[in-house]
Amino acid sequence: MIGAFRWLALAIAVTTVTSAKAEDAPDLASKPRRSPLAAAAAIVPGVIVHGAGHYAGGDPQTGSRLLALEGAGLGTVALGFVPIVASGASRRLVGPGVLLTVGGVGLFVISSLADLYGVVAPPGGYGAPDVDPPRLETALGYRYVYDPVFAYRSFVAYDIDWRLGRVRLSPSAWFALHDNNSRLRLVSAYRLLGPRPDTSEPAPDGSYLEVATALARHAYTSNRFATTTVDLALSGRLDMQRFAASLTGSFAEMSFGWALQTYEYSIDGVRADIGELLLARFGYGIYLGWPGASRGEVMLYYDHRHDDFAAGLKLPGLASGVVGHFGADARIYWSDQWGMRLETAVGSAYVAGASLLFRYGAAR
Repeated sequence: MIGAFRWLALAIAVTTVTSAKAEDAPDLASKPRRSPLAAAAAIVPGVIVHGAGHYAGGDPQTGSRLLALEGAGLGTVALGFVPIVASGASRRLVGPGVLLTVGGVGLFVISSLADLYGVVAPPGGYGAPDVDPPRLETALGYRYVYDPVFAYRSFVAYDIDWRLGRVRLSPSAWFALHDNNSRLRLVSAYRLLGPRPDTSEPAPDGSYLEVATALARHAYTSNRFATTTVDLALSGRLDMQRFAASLTGSFAEMSFGWALQTYEYSIDGVRADIGELLLARFGYGIYLGWPGASRGEVMLYYDHRHDDFAAGLKLPGLASGVVGHFGADARIYWSDQWGMRLETAVGSAYVAGASLLFRYGAAR
């Protein structure tokens, strides 16, 4: 886990220092050319040769960077997956191996999506990030969870994000409407880099790096058991304009961590179980809208977490349940205070929902 933390921090730091910012890149409107040919090349052969769309659009420099990022992803996958297979899934190697594998797949997927975005999006992208985040954000919403194993379906969901400088506290609660089931979670995070409220100068973009701990209690009361999870994770976002000017208005995220989980049973003679969870997540998203108008962001992601409602993806054979879940998350604000969040996830269960958002001290 510590090695994964160092890998993520180093990747963000190196990219931040070595890549040019969008405003420093010349001739933003013409590189690459937005054309059907470039878009098609980003799909075929771009799905295998990342950067092909930028090459076809006349931006070989960015194309080479994306191809190198793909290579780094494939190399990281090999570094993580090969030792797992060669050792017969040794307990000492599975943890680091899985984290490296997920991280490598993340680089591979991000470089592919970035190639397509760079030749489809208009110069400057579809929007810009909030660089002056709110001190407080609340959410009230509905979630529908279809899981054939459990009786619950509908939940009411509450979320709060409270930020004081570098510190963020985020309690959340889900309560089933027609079943005795609830999930409570408290996240405490410290922002190492990136936008913060109440600073004298706004951050240059939406990139950030933060470390977070969380405590969760999920009570399956009608099923007579409950889980308690404590986790630690390092997460980061990189605005892709730092990687290449054509990617302005998009961002990539990665997160790595570890969790300890206990299962407690309301059955006489059955003892509690203790286990560990590997946490890994990656995503690619775009900003929507500009300062002074409606704005937001949308992201596609993969989450290796297995202790939430979506959990692990059901697949044929031995791989079933090993892979995590996929999802989409969108936030749209039509004023400085009010907005809406839409989200969906697909794993062993299907999750979908919407929340009404309210912000205090929101970005201007």
